[in-house]
Amino acid sequence: MGIFDYRYLGADKIRGFDNYKYSCIDNSPIAVYISHPFWNWFVNFYPEWLAPNVITLAGASLVMGCYFFVAWLDPDMNANNFGQPDSTTLPNWVWLVASICTFMAHLLDGTDGKQARRTGASGPTGELFDHGLDSWSTVPFTLTIFSIFGRGLFSISPVHLLGILITVQLVFIVTHWEKYNTGILFLSWGYDASQYGLSIFYLFTYFVGHKYYQFEVANGLTFAQAFEISFYVAVVVSFAMSLYNMYYAYYVDGTGKQSNLYEVCLPMISPTILFAVSVYWAQASPNHLIDTNPRLFLWTMGVVFSNIACRLIISQMSVTRAETINKLLILYVAVAGLAVSGVLGTSELLALQILALILTVAHVHYGICIVRQLCSHFKISAFSLEYLARRKRQE
Repeated sequence: MGIFDYRYLGADKIRGFDNYKYSCIDNSPIAVYISHPFWNWFVNFYPEWLAPNVITLAGASLVMGCYFFVAWLDPDMNANNFGQPDSTTLPNWVWLVASICTFMAHLLDGTDGKQARRTGASGPTGELFDHGLDSWSTVPFTLTIFSIFGRGLFSISPVHLLGILITVQLVFIVTHWEKYNTGILFLSWGYDASQYGLSIFYLFTYFVGHKYYQFEVANGLTFAQAFEISFYVAVVVSFAMSLYNMYYAYYVDGTGKQSNLYEVCLPMISPTILFAVSVYWAQASPNHLIDTNPRLFLWTMGVVFSNIACRLIISQMSVTRAETINKLLILYVAVAGLAVSGVLGTSELLALQILALILTVAHVHYGICIVRQLCSHFKISAFSLEYLARRKRQE
């Protein structure tokens, strides 16, 4: 057995994937009147031999590539601090690159499914691949945009940045929690708006420079802080809409999928623990890791979140019970506990570095093995459509 031949999916989940049917509602005005018409036109430029998963991977690579590029230029998120000399700040052209990457990533993310339907390659493997990568993109999206503000005056603290990341992840995970209970994926109205908004914001920053945002919107409230508040408002609205949809499914339509309140809430146990432990670790770290190494701290937390989200997506697609506690979360909580208790001492950073490496490798292994297992089961290829041609020849 090869290193990527491990079978994470049991027979019950495989059977669930056999019976899976895509059910999604994307009815935001931006999606209906702008995104989908544009994507329906654009997808015609793709060659019919181009596999949808290649498009998905290309979009995710733009997001990750942009993040690592900015992280390389500004590892500690200090480059754009207030008072920094122009010679050490991030050049404006970086934000032009970020704008292009964000817009193109959104375009690719929106057209991969349309290419799948256009070529006859639609299936649960592609949907899982797409949403799994989206769950990991929450970290680069959040950290890249807030790199504009730097740290200190006219910015926000790394702990507050963790709070913003949690709101972004909550919007994502609650959408799939909602599908776990209703059987329907109600796409957030804020997703398209946020992607277009980020692209425009980056482009605007390219022209005006990051110092443009170093002002107070109101007495004592900086622009960065007001920007932070907008994330909290978005998550409250998204949460309210999801709760309403679940209420409607259980108490009006009678189509709710779970048998009791515990089963309804089960998928939110792991993310709730992750968020609580991350906030506590960030505030109680003896070595103030989130201040000295914000990207590493938030990346590590984001890897665990993505693994939790992927497993939830698999459960709701296969109509199987969600897991109670994520295995990567157990390791994360253990290291956090050792850190805040003082056991690790000055080795806390080294422990976080090792933890980040182990969790990232484990998550990548999980993702690759899942895709390979599903491809083997459905007798398809992840990044080629040659199997469709073979089927036609056999028919």
